[in-house]
Amino acid sequence: AAVLGFSDNVWGQLLALATGVAMLMRAHLFRYTAQVGCTLAAGLGSLVFLGLGLSLNPPLTLVRDALRGDGAALDIRTVWLAAAVACVAALITAIGLIVPRKGVTPFWGRFLEIAETAVLLTLLPLCLAVFDVYRSIRALTS
Repeated sequence: AAVLGFSDNVWGQLLALATGVAMLMRAHLFRYTAQVGCTLAAGLGSLVFLGLGLSLNPPLTLVRDALRGDGAALDIRTVWLAAAVACVAALITAIGLIVPRKGVTPFWGRFLEIAETAVLLTLLPLCLAVFDVYRSIRALTS
């Protein structure tokens, strides 16, 4: 996931995101602290490397435009990344403050199970997109 986070391919970045989220969502299934800790560390590591890749490896066209004096697109990208990180941090803080006191209702527990299934089902199509299988199949028909 660290390599995919620094990739210029959008499909690779989406696969790194889906992998990190899937690992975080699967952590609740394990019983022992060491298992949960390893799963959470892998998921958080994947998301951290994705964030680093997005912030340290902007698209070449944006860098080229910034070197020519037009840095507006790069500035907008930086603002969007900072806003996304702030929203995720606020969401994690809110969940961390609310859930230990009130617990998870059956509705939200079931919703998270369905969301976890949806995230896991996206992994295979994203892997196929990263390996350009779809483009190869389209090329067979033309």
